[in-house]
Amino acid sequence: MISTLFERISERQHEQVIFCTDKASGLRAIIAIHNSALGPALGGCRIKAYTSEDEALKDVLLLSEAMTYKSAAAGLDLGGGKSVVMLDHPSQKTPALLHALARRIHSLKGSYIGAGDIGSNTHDLALMRQITPWVTGLAREDGGLGDSSILTALGVFRGIQAAVKEKLRTEDLKGIRVAMQGAGKVGLRVLEHLHQAGCRIWLTDVSPETLREAQSRFSGIQMIAPDAFWDLQVDVISPNAIGGVITQPIAQKVKASVIAGGANNILADAESGQILMERGILYAPDFVINCGGVIMVGCEFSKKTFEDARLQTEAVYDRITAVFHEAKAEGIPTEEAAKRLALKRITAKL
Repeated sequence: MISTLFERISERQHEQVIFCTDKASGLRAIIAIHNSALGPALGGCRIKAYTSEDEALKDVLLLSEAMTYKSAAAGLDLGGGKSVVMLDHPSQKTPALLHALARRIHSLKGSYIGAGDIGSNTHDLALMRQITPWVTGLAREDGGLGDSSILTALGVFRGIQAAVKEKLRTEDLKGIRVAMQGAGKVGLRVLEHLHQAGCRIWLTDVSPETLREAQSRFSGIQMIAPDAFWDLQVDVISPNAIGGVITQPIAQKVKASVIAGGANNILADAESGQILMERGILYAPDFVINCGGVIMVGCEFSKKTFEDARLQTEAVYDRITAVFHEAKAEGIPTEEAAKRLALKRITAKL
């Protein structure tokens, strides 16, 4: 069992994986530091119910690695990390548990910087900030730059613009057909950008309430059932909910020219990306275009302004265009090209 665990940790070249407990609060957490060559490992604190400890470990390992590439691709002097907290029930997330997590983060002396993620909000981060300075992503009233979903969505939108220009040879999104999966905090803001740009939009979400809100706010969008989503004939598919949605069977059947969205780890595996390339479907790697949030919290931590973060996020257009050109020149999938460009920054620091 020990050798298997170490093999899993070393497989993706993680530097550290820390298992944390606190009996009084019931804390069960894992903090993963994937790579710190460019700087401290930044990554959100994910707090949720997992079906097993194995699922939680898999999540934190994949997400922390993605953060390494995301920070490097965004041009930040930050590494990749992540923390996950396993809950038995939502009521278990208490101030005592958050303080216990903050103490564990504080013990790492700045090698890991926590931020918001699924299950953690600005209020939670403010509570954790009472214990440690190694937390970022606070609300404006607490001295932060505010809601990071604003810039995450902007980056995704700029990525879609660049992908449409590369694949469909137009900078005008008016009339472009977009199928969106998910309208949560980020997805709803992406939807707003696309609607303002004049796109024709189909939307699916597992929450009827979310669909009603989107329909009330944006005229002309069409709702689509989740089981019919992948059969749509559109120009762009934008996954903005869970990761791993582009599996090999989906990659074989999907009817779109571009795939670009805000969800993390959109591709289920590298083979799915290879299939998309062979079918002539342009994939905009998620960790390149959804980096607006990490840019924002990184700027907050380094005492920069919202405008600094916005300008860095606008540059997603140029960065993802460079990825497309690298992939085309080398004849490789876009995700592989993006990782190569990110690794150039990392290895230059080693």
